[in-house]
Amino acid sequence: MVYISALTLGLLGSFHCVGMCGPIALAIPLKTDSWLARIFGGVLYNLGRAITYAIMGAVFGLLGRGLVMSGFQQWVSIIMGAS
Repeated sequence: MVYISALTLGLLGSFHCVGMCGPIALAIPLKTDSWLARIFGGVLYNLGRAITYAIMGAVFGLLGRGLVMSGFQQWVSIIMGAS
């Protein structure tokens, strides 16, 4: 059940990426006339972006897991929710 929730939130959150990152990716100047070079540049850009988000997710997930294991997660949640 947890995996279905995570998948659903990830898919619904992708609309943010389409709206925010899509225009940025389309605005990148492509100085070559070759379609192959343009496609390769787009794939490389999006692959780098996806890898960066995955690494950031892993880092913050491990940080959150460490807070749960140390017993501070409840207090951090209360403080973050109150702010």
